[in-house]
Amino acid sequence: MNRTATAAFAAFAASLAAPACAAEEDTQLWAAATAMVDVPRAEGQAPLVVMADVQYRYFGNASRLGQNQVRASLGIRVNKTTVLSQGYVYTRTSPAPGTVSHEHRPFQQAMFRVAGNGKGLTVIGRARLEERILEGSGDMALRARQMLRVNAPLGGGFVAIGTGELFVNLNSADWGPHAGFDQFRVFGGIGVPVTRGLWIEAGYMNQYVARHQRADRMNHNIGLTLSLIR
Repeated sequence: MNRTATAAFAAFAASLAAPACAAEEDTQLWAAATAMVDVPRAEGQAPLVVMADVQYRYFGNASRLGQNQVRASLGIRVNKTTVLSQGYVYTRTSPAPGTVSHEHRPFQQAMFRVAGNGKGLTVIGRARLEERILEGSGDMALRARQMLRVNAPLGGGFVAIGTGELFVNLNSADWGPHAGFDQFRVFGGIGVPVTRGLWIEAGYMNQYVARHQRADRMNHNIGLTLSLIR
């Protein structure tokens, strides 16, 4: 776990070695609703895990809807701490100015507990491989993502949350992705319980995006997520 975290943060630090003044900045609002539900099966069979989410991302100082996304996956709970999944994401992006794009993204994912028992301080990992297909382009871009998440109970059902996620492009594609470091996201916030299995997460995310042959991007994102886990 320490080596993974160190490598991720080292890559992020390296990305910031470029002149900070060259990065374009924006303040955004990311709103999402997510669900993760275990589906029991016959005795002796691993439970299925259904996951889904919708996201709305508001760009330009949170003044307009710049991107919306729908994701769904079906997985198997291998044991109490590990879930393997196959899924699909549809992403619609509306740049200003620019042409609306439609991206289709099959993905494979592993979620696993790195440390803790799920009740006290707990570290969770998520590894994901994405096959990114943009309508109108014949190139498929491959991207790997590795996230670490720390949950720290504060009492009364409240939880402090911290995440870091590294994105790496495994190849280059004619529609934009360039092989190598793609972006890094760091989030800090709090989870607020609503009822059993339902809570709200709110916080701040810093998103650093590397862009080939143009200024990098630094986004300051306010995140609001409604999560259902059953």
